[in-house]
Amino acid sequence: MLTGKNRKVLQMKQTENLEQLLVRFTKRIAQIKAQEQTDKTVEQLHYLRGCKETVEYLMTGKLPNDGNHDGMADHKPAKHGKDLDALD
Repeated sequence: MLTGKNRKVLQMKQTENLEQLLVRFTKRIAQIKAQEQTDKTVEQLHYLRGCKETVEYLMTGKLPNDGNHDGMADHKPAKHGKDLDALD
């Protein structure tokens, strides 16, 4: 589950898997890059790159190369099940 800018919960469609999401985000990033760069498109690119990096992490455990994760080893993401409230 991803949380959008306005606290809107973005949920994966039941028919989508991680590979399909990766293709969708990659395609949308290319579409926005082709547009004239404005503050809005720059913000959209930043958001979509974050979404794409999240999907890549869930698929492979590879951490983004964005300067914030330097020195951290890639790893397998933990699966907590459905009850995330139990983590509090």
